[in-house]
Amino acid sequence: MKKSYVKKSKVIVPVFAANSSSSFTRLNDVIKILLTVFPEIYYSGNNESEKILEKIDFDPFFKMAAIKTALNLLTRRDFSGNLEDLIYIMHFLKDIGVSGIAELPFTQKHQSTTSPFSSSSFGLELDYLVLELVPEVQESPELLAMIPKRPASYEKDMVCDFAMHREIRKGILAKAYKKFVDKISKDPQSERAKEYEEYVNTYKENLEINAIFSIVQSKVLNTYMDAMPDFRTWPERYQNPESEEVKILASLHSEEIEIYKYSQFCMHEQQLFIKELYNELGLKREVNIAFGIDPSASGDVWALQGKAFNIEYELGTDNGQNWCIPPYITESEAYYELMEQRIKYLAQYIDVIFLDHMCGYATQYIIKKGVPNDPGRYEIDPSNRAQKIKNVKRIIKIALKHGLEVGGETLGDAPRQSAVEEAIRKMKKEGHPIAEMYVAPHKSLGGQYSNPQKLPEDIELFLTTHDLPTIIQILCGKRGDIDLWDFRYPEHKIANFLSQQFGILTTPNQTPLNPEDITSQMGIAMLEAFVTSSAQTVTIPLQDIFALLYPEEVGIKEYFNINIAGTSCSIENQNKNFCRILPPIQKLEPFKKQLTKIFNRESQPFDYPERLIEHGTFFTWIANITPGRKIIYQNPVTKKWDELKHGKEGTPVLEIVVSNLTDEKQIGAVELPKKFRKAIKKNRKYKLLDIAYPSAKGKAYYRTSEEMLGQIYIELSKNTDHHFIVYEL
Repeated sequence: MKKSYVKKSKVIVPVFAANSSSSFTRLNDVIKILLTVFPEIYYSGNNESEKILEKIDFDPFFKMAAIKTALNLLTRRDFSGNLEDLIYIMHFLKDIGVSGIAELPFTQKHQSTTSPFSSSSFGLELDYLVLELVPEVQESPELLAMIPKRPASYEKDMVCDFAMHREIRKGILAKAYKKFVDKISKDPQSERAKEYEEYVNTYKENLEINAIFSIVQSKVLNTYMDAMPDFRTWPERYQNPESEEVKILASLHSEEIEIYKYSQFCMHEQQLFIKELYNELGLKREVNIAFGIDPSASGDVWALQGKAFNIEYELGTDNGQNWCIPPYITESEAYYELMEQRIKYLAQYIDVIFLDHMCGYATQYIIKKGVPNDPGRYEIDPSNRAQKIKNVKRIIKIALKHGLEVGGETLGDAPRQSAVEEAIRKMKKEGHPIAEMYVAPHKSLGGQYSNPQKLPEDIELFLTTHDLPTIIQILCGKRGDIDLWDFRYPEHKIANFLSQQFGILTTPNQTPLNPEDITSQMGIAMLEAFVTSSAQTVTIPLQDIFALLYPEEVGIKEYFNINIAGTSCSIENQNKNFCRILPPIQKLEPFKKQLTKIFNRESQPFDYPERLIEHGTFFTWIANITPGRKIIYQNPVTKKWDELKHGKEGTPVLEIVVSNLTDEKQIGAVELPKKFRKAIKKNRKYKLLDIAYPSAKGKAYYRTSEEMLGQIYIELSKNTDHHFIVYEL
């Protein structure tokens, strides 16, 4: 008996950047309100905000309430990335029927990057810590005065000075740490004191190595002009964590190590809190952890060089890419101990682990570091398929062992991808339902896309991923000023993608699309069509939902992508993207009813288009019109992609497109394929309304059933389209 699946929907939500919270930016304005409320405070106009707040002598909780009240008078929630916004998003997505939420990695970066995909195995990213929720900051909110106002241009470009925020954050947490030490020294048996002691003892080794790495990294970068965050560029005496120079630095900065432990504990508390919120809403928290996530700007790689990491090589691919990341020493037990520890560590915060770049677990492609012409090689002989399958299964089993559900990216070169897919199928036979990954824009053969309603059920179908531009950028073949040739070539690829995946019949004469012509009606229709897939799970990035509903606002702007491969994610990059900043989710409220229907995956009519029988040089489509299916077309007058409103004359039965893609006039004929001839009834008349004709009313042609079932004569000027709706009269 065929197994039936409960259809699910999932949304990828970017890691929120707490340091862009609006409440961190208006503290000086709050001072003015507090001075009005408490006139006894002397203010010369030159005092620092922190000093003024210290003069307010009353209960700290009341102080915090007063400040928040003042903030509410001055600011509105800007939905740009704090924890409050994440909570709002979780509730919103739950309300519209989303089954699960997937996050990007939240583990620690070191200095050089804002990308969630350059992270340590251990350590949590302090960029995401919500300072307002740290108890010591709540009791002393004047500490927030250290955070500067953001520029007015933020509302437009959402650019944030991450380097500055990181340094200020360290300063705030250093002061908060002193208050924390004072508290636990007075009450060492308090619940929080015990939790802190347990946390520090459990992760002592990892906490200390990451803290020491950060200290040495800062020392080197502040001393040497040509040093980079990558420890392989440092003076030799700092490259080894066991060197005397490193030990001396660690002893000189012992307090910084303790501050780091405290900061990580605060992040640990908040991550547990976030998971609790997921559970209360009945949602599972999924986090993406990529193969090769460990950069050489990492305390883990620094500590395990020569044991779990081979720093003489770098990871890459056989198409010439070099990720500049040290590969794992996969034949070592240290590597599997690292994976065991990493997954166990993450399991306390998440329910599902998405193993990105799973092909890497099968076998790594390694390139000799510093050798420009090295072609690289696969670690495992390409013919040794059994070993590749074994490697993938071993990683999956580690995750299952720690109580996690598993998903993963199965895309890659054919030999490794097939090995990964076989490993997953073997795990399924053992009773572990792991979905294979299909990415809609990538699942083409020669630019042709298969029927999404005939995909295997036990897969996860992605609209786009963190490695891709937004769906709007794909349809427009452009991201910012950069042409996306992967989607522009071959010339019919975008037209096929839009026609075959979403049922919006399009020709190469109309593509790439112009972002100004895309409408929210088209966006809704695309989402409705996408979720009709036979796949058990459909996954859509939050940015794509926003881009499809506000295409004119989003357009092809660079910072609306998640993290397209090759995007600079350095902290100096001014084109920040939404791998760190959430879209303004409140703007989706007007579409809530439609989104609820979409994400509950209610039945929608979808008709897969095919080619006509062509007698001539034409590009053609034909599709049935199931009652209730929306017809989205490019209005020839306004150029906008709108929904066609049928007239009262006749019943729509077929949609036909015939195009001339050449620079010369084309004359010929087309015929209906056998399966579409069933739509034509004997002894009936048919109206062919050309909705591509440059008139508000279109142009109508009338044919008998006999004429419809024979060859239909076509004459087309250069680079023109006919787009017919066939009505049975």
